[in-house]
Amino acid sequence: MARSRKTTPAKPSTDSSEKPDSGTKQFAGKGKLSTAEARREYQRRYYQMHKEKAKEYQRQYNLTHKKKARGGRGRSNFTAPREVVRTTFNTADIMHAPVEKTVRILEKIIKGERFFTM
Repeated sequence: MARSRKTTPAKPSTDSSEKPDSGTKQFAGKGKLSTAEARREYQRRYYQMHKEKAKEYQRQYNLTHKKKARGGRGRSNFTAPREVVRTTFNTADIMHAPVEKTVRILEKIIKGERFFTM
């Protein structure tokens, strides 16, 4: 079912002493601003007034917090090799590994690259 459009007659207002709507603000020489525009204007003025304080805070923060190491983008710039976590093999590693892997494990133990523990 379609709704019928209700229209309200416009109020003729010639009185200039009327206050603007609560959703709008009025600045000298700029006329009425919408709520979003007023918010942006408020934030801009607030930023201008507190800019130096924010910069000083950022300087102090940078002095007390360590920055991440930057390595660039992509794999080609990555220079830190990954450390080997395990240095030993135990009997379960050898028993449960496939044959090819068992051979590699034994070769590493014989060469002295890894240790063997019981």
